[in-house]
Amino acid sequence: MNFRLFSLVFAVLFVSACGVDEASLGGEEFAEESLTNDELALISNGRFETFKGQDGQYYFQLLAGNGQCVLRSEGYAAFSSSQNGVTSVQSNGANEARYLLREAVDGSWYFLLTATNGQIIGISQMYSTESNAKAGIASVINVVKGTNLAGPAAQGAIRFEVFKGMDARYYFHLKAANGQVVLQSQGYSTRASANNGVTSVKTNALNRGRYEVREAKDGKQYFVLKASNGRTIGISEMYETVQGAQSGIASVMNSVSVLVNGK
Repeated sequence: MNFRLFSLVFAVLFVSACGVDEASLGGEEFAEESLTNDELALISNGRFETFKGQDGQYYFQLLAGNGQCVLRSEGYAAFSSSQNGVTSVQSNGANEARYLLREAVDGSWYFLLTATNGQIIGISQMYSTESNAKAGIASVINVVKGTNLAGPAAQGAIRFEVFKGMDARYYFHLKAANGQVVLQSQGYSTRASANNGVTSVKTNALNRGRYEVREAKDGKQYFVLKASNGRTIGISEMYETVQGAQSGIASVMNSVSVLVNGK
């Protein structure tokens, strides 16, 4: 399978991974000729961003060329250790054998990137099926191969960012004051719909009852944010503990409160 065809296949899988059902696609076809060179570059030309978490530890996240967060680290006690972690991802991330698939209790999937000593150096987002997670691994491998930039995440600017995926659909994520991506969306057919999704998050994120913490079979935790109709409008990264997920929820609520209420 050539690179261009693989990008097309992964684009379709990524829609499913983000929880978009077939009915919401409206019969759209993802024709190969609809993919521009810029869209094909979205799985490469990324950057590593380092930030300090609310727990005082240091983390890094790997962003693809469109700004999507495709991999995040576990916590490090020292900034220099997080930089060593970035170097380790650059060394190991192009090797498919270094990835381990994991399943959540609700049937969702994610994967871990490990170093040669078995240490976890990267954790993915959530995917709806095992095959989608495998496609995600292939995508991260290409991002790592095409990424040389690394630096600190932008601080202080809490914001929603809307971006276009390879599937020509639109997504948003929420960045906290420390630059961490704390919530990611599902896919939308238009930028206007993605903007409506942002509005829905602003409406629902301050209601603690809209969050649901879920567990992976290896004990890791994540949470989803739901609208009043029960539809998932935001998905978090993976956390080591329930307390970590609860802290992540607090970060989302605090960030949205600043954007909505100015405090």
